[in-house]
Amino acid sequence: MSASIVHGKYVISKVDGPTSAVVIRNGAVYQESGRIVEVGVYQQLKEKHPLAETVGSPDHIVMPGLVNSHDHIGISGVQLGIPYPPLELNGLARIGIRSVDPYLEHLHGAIQMLESGTTTVQIMYTPGRGVAPIDEESTQKVIKAYQDAGVRLCYAPNLQDQNSLVASPRGGEQEFARQLPGKLGTRFSAFMGQGYWTVDELVSASEDLYKKYHKGNNGRTVINTAPTNVHRCSDGLLKGLKELTEKYRTTSHIHLLETVYQKLFALRIYGTTAVKHLEEIGFLGPDVTCGHSVWLTEEDVDVLCRTGTNVCHNASSNLRVQSGIAPIPHLVDKGIRVAIGTDNMSMNDDKDMFQEMRLVLYIHRLPGVEFDPITSHQVFQMATINGALSTGFGDSIGTIEEGKRADMVLVNANRVEEPYLDPDVSIVTALVQRVRGVDVDTVIVDGEIVLKDGQVTRVDKVALFREMKNSLDRPLTHEEAERRKLGQDVYPYLKAFYSGSTGEMPPPFSQYNAR
Repeated sequence: MSASIVHGKYVISKVDGPTSAVVIRNGAVYQESGRIVEVGVYQQLKEKHPLAETVGSPDHIVMPGLVNSHDHIGISGVQLGIPYPPLELNGLARIGIRSVDPYLEHLHGAIQMLESGTTTVQIMYTPGRGVAPIDEESTQKVIKAYQDAGVRLCYAPNLQDQNSLVASPRGGEQEFARQLPGKLGTRFSAFMGQGYWTVDELVSASEDLYKKYHKGNNGRTVINTAPTNVHRCSDGLLKGLKELTEKYRTTSHIHLLETVYQKLFALRIYGTTAVKHLEEIGFLGPDVTCGHSVWLTEEDVDVLCRTGTNVCHNASSNLRVQSGIAPIPHLVDKGIRVAIGTDNMSMNDDKDMFQEMRLVLYIHRLPGVEFDPITSHQVFQMATINGALSTGFGDSIGTIEEGKRADMVLVNANRVEEPYLDPDVSIVTALVQRVRGVDVDTVIVDGEIVLKDGQVTRVDKVALFREMKNSLDRPLTHEEAERRKLGQDVYPYLKAFYSGSTGEMPPPFSQYNAR
């Protein structure tokens, strides 16, 4: 589609305050070749551009496409037989899953996102533990999946060169392996070692991805860097990837303090908090987003604020793997920019960002009339413009304004307003608190309709599901069975290594109840 007018009863242009937004009633957006040319009243734009095709109607809400700022995989652990134990055990459980073709897996994930209004995603990909950290074939398949579906993509390999699976107050991977009985420690170390490359190899391979894919697919695909976590990366790797981020003027996304064990491990290894260590080596800044950030100290929050570093909140994921609840209201009060991600562990295995927004809105409502919770408008901002900035698309998407790329979602307005909605209720408030992914009617990325009447336009979903089922509905291969056996053998020792290691917990940011 070279030009079109996107029409809605409401056009939500952008949030401009904690309880306010720019909303055009009976609005429309005129776009040409994927660029928003004009935003205004529908009748006026239709008179100016009578030949342009009209998409939408007075029965729709037009809003910016949602941005999933933190994701990894395209099919859930539950579907692959993992019941989601705590994070420290979840990684070990995953080594025994059936291998999934990366293209099929991520095409499945892309469809789920489009069906629930997500137009942009940050994918931090790894082929899995015990294999090469960057694999050209799987990289190409993952990127192609999102490109074929029509999703705007920020891609980075998830990289580490140490402690990929173990970071306990009692020590890291090497200390743990030494405590395993008999030959189990040797088996474990040999398996994990296959996933580690040298710093030079990791940085060089990452730069190759920039050269091959960055700003490709007509600008819909960008590359950034994703050092997996502070404890999983040597200082040399963190600095090397930071230099790449600065060289190519992109963003970087790092997992940070997802669990209390990571917090205590950092204090043991660095003699200070993980956040202060990142500041000391010059890693933090406005180009960095810290995923999770659950176990921050008050001083950590001040460091993030001072350095302009961003945070990505993964509420449902943190609940699912028992990591805790990030202090989001406190971060927002400090002026820290917060984005939202599903982290491939959304509440219903569906990557529904509307549901994720609602969880973010409600989970931080603490008892007492003195507490002022974050607002629907602030949450909507997290899922749109804040996500756009986090993924490196901030100057081109995230709001509906002249000059931006035409990434838009059309939602069924009747679902929001029927049988009644008080006229004083902001449409943003109603949308965040009432809409579900199934209410999404049309999705437009770069001016192209990629979901129409709730159906993806570029992919045969029925055929994809059939192919996925056929590829997975089979006995384990010998290699898969060996990995599963290793995981089962190591599991009780890993659980014991973490058990009872936290000591007395400091006071929380959030108090929900008391004995």
